[in-house]
Amino acid sequence: MRIHNPEDPRPTMHCAEPENIFLFHGKGGSPGGSVLQLEELLRGRFLRTRFVRPALLHGDPEVTAEASLEYLRKLEIPNGSAVIGISLGGLVAAKLQESGRNDLHVTCISSPTWADGVTLSQRMSRRLAFYSSLDPVIKGRTGNWPQLAQANDLPWLTHDTDKHNEALSYIVAADLGNDDAAAGIIEMESILRDRG
Repeated sequence: MRIHNPEDPRPTMHCAEPENIFLFHGKGGSPGGSVLQLEELLRGRFLRTRFVRPALLHGDPEVTAEASLEYLRKLEIPNGSAVIGISLGGLVAAKLQESGRNDLHVTCISSPTWADGVTLSQRMSRRLAFYSSLDPVIKGRTGNWPQLAQANDLPWLTHDTDKHNEALSYIVAADLGNDDAAAGIIEMESILRDRG
């Protein structure tokens, strides 16, 4: 595991329970897929939070990330919301954040730093990335994460996030609950090792 923390202290992102959590699916995905499974696990930790899983335009594999980004700019996402994006959903969430929505707390899971004409270019203090540089789906498109976010290169994380939803929900919940995401990763990896 390689964790790249920002040089400046980590700002407080939310109170113990975020008011809103938006979950963005990947290319060819849907609100009823991996993001629903992740939401179900997070609901048990954030009982009063409103969860939103919009159907993004790139659910159609022929539609680019740029089109989804334009759609998201018009979507009413309340100030200070947490946004969790899987794969291309993480990329468009991060780019939305760069486009004047630095109030958002963005978590990118198995996301590239560029695809479909969308490229990240700014480091944001309220952005985390969990990915594996070994993941063949995004390989070669993760090298910039340490310059763009609090980056966590997890060799065990594959692009099949459904297999890792329990671990990911634990880590994401630790971060959104103002605990240390790095400590959450270490603890979750210890649990996974103990399970064999």
